[in-house]
Amino acid sequence: MQVNDSRIPLRHEVRPFFQPILSLQTQEIIGYETLGRRIREDIVESLGPFFKNPDIPEDVQLPIDRHLRERAIEQLASTQDESLLFINLKPSWIYRTYKRTGVLPTIELLRKYDINPARIVIEVTEEEFTGKLQELTQIVELYRQFGCIIAIDDVGSGFSNFDRIASLQPKILKIDLNILKKSAIHAGYKALMQSFSILAAQMGASLLVEGIETKQELHSALQVGARYVQGYLFSKAEPYLQHKDVFKPMLKEEMGLFGQGEFQRNSHLSAIHQSLEALNQSTIRILTAEDADQLIEHTITTVTDNCIRIYICGEDGYQISSNYIRKEHAWSKDESYRGANWTWRPYFISNILMMNLQKQGILSQMYTDLDTSHQIQTYSCTLGEGYYLFLDLLI
Repeated sequence: MQVNDSRIPLRHEVRPFFQPILSLQTQEIIGYETLGRRIREDIVESLGPFFKNPDIPEDVQLPIDRHLRERAIEQLASTQDESLLFINLKPSWIYRTYKRTGVLPTIELLRKYDINPARIVIEVTEEEFTGKLQELTQIVELYRQFGCIIAIDDVGSGFSNFDRIASLQPKILKIDLNILKKSAIHAGYKALMQSFSILAAQMGASLLVEGIETKQELHSALQVGARYVQGYLFSKAEPYLQHKDVFKPMLKEEMGLFGQGEFQRNSHLSAIHQSLEALNQSTIRILTAEDADQLIEHTITTVTDNCIRIYICGEDGYQISSNYIRKEHAWSKDESYRGANWTWRPYFISNILMMNLQKQGILSQMYTDLDTSHQIQTYSCTLGEGYYLFLDLLI
């Protein structure tokens, strides 16, 4: 490769830029992703094409990457800002460098500039990795033991598979915005986004949605449980760090609007509660499946229009009643579900316990109904005497 190849930037042409990452918990900037930029004749160019170009050798790319990384860490050390710094590292580069030298250059830089490692987020980027995952995990563990935070970039796209997530045990899952955008129009992608939210919660990790460009995308990120967001809605990458509160007024306003919308969307629950008050005051007592069906039929006309299914279970998980299903404003009865056991659903027993403890109904998270493929939520409440009513509600 020619030394004067125009695709290869010179060191004096490159510098780190910083794109803010915001916490929806505090509405403040909590950190920055450092991104490489090339500046020629006052024109700023992304270095993304340079680093992704397979025709440019790694031994040409790596010195530029390390130079940018050191300049970013040096800039962080020179300010009073306590923000986190997100650093992108390719798995292949981490793996080959450590295997060859036994040194992790980023850790050496943190020692050189006396940076608290808890302020550094190591983003393991989306990239096909042909080495041994177990060895990569052991190397990433060295960053964790040093005190750095581990994140996985572009979850749900490319090569960031569940094996890598399970093995590396990141504290932050960075979500590919394309999945979020598709989830707005496709039930399958919406279910996938919800699964990432559940996965993050079970792993003790936080969701970061990047690439947010519109307020609607911000609301979508809130709906799937994002804790952190970044994107052009807030700021493009800049050569400087910004005041942590600069986007707080806008975020507070949008989060308020989102909350109002969610309360309004669930306002039908008060009507459901009133109809169930009448049900609980009914003189009908459940002794048989027919009693359970009669109890549902006693109140079926009072439930809200978005209720598509009603049934009654015992606390042992067995369904007592038939399924009552609404289709095109008419109710039908399906006795085949009598005796079905629902304890295989991971939330069933915990919801029964919560209803008994709190003495009030529970509204589930959104999910895709197995029978109809519609997005629904389930409202459940106790009927006393060890029986529970379940209502499936269209969203």
